[in-house]
Amino acid sequence: MAEVLLSNEDLTVFGGPEGISLDLDIGPQGERGSIIVGSNGNPQDANVNAEIMNQPSGIQALDIAIDFNEYSPTYKTVFQKVATATGTQWTQMLSLKTNFYSSVEDVTAANGTLTIPPINITEIASNINLTSANFSIQYSVSSATGGPLSTSLVVNPVIDNPIRALPLEIKGVEYIEGIWQPMAGPKRVHLFITVV
Repeated sequence: MAEVLLSNEDLTVFGGPEGISLDLDIGPQGERGSIIVGSNGNPQDANVNAEIMNQPSGIQALDIAIDFNEYSPTYKTVFQKVATATGTQWTQMLSLKTNFYSSVEDVTAANGTLTIPPINITEIASNINLTSANFSIQYSVSSATGGPLSTSLVVNPVIDNPIRALPLEIKGVEYIEGIWQPMAGPKRVHLFITVV
């Protein structure tokens, strides 16, 4: 109880209590919140699900799994464990993939050709059945020699070994010492690819 320290008709001054006692109790342990686990493939697959279920904390409804296997058709897909009438099941929620790819590649030209390392299609799109015609590719090439370049892009058919990938080549010539000649030596290629 507060103590009256000073009082008159217009003003009353109260003093604080002599002591404050605060008791805290953390209470009983409740259910844990949802967790996020990495999935080496589609968690709807029985073998992958069995691997996920062996998590030390156990898996329960509302937990989330993200497929991190770049060879999987559901790569970068987010799944949530949802309750059903018969138990729980993994349900696909969304994809973390973007529909574009950008990169800077340092490559060496030989005989007027720059061969770009194949680009993993699963990095760009959820639909891995895309063909080379499904991509819009913008590029620029810079050269250490500093001479003008004239180039053209060759989009080769999609390859499937060891991953589904988009192989690209850039063919061109460069103007060095008053002569147009096939590109040679180190070049830097800036790529920006979108799905169309």
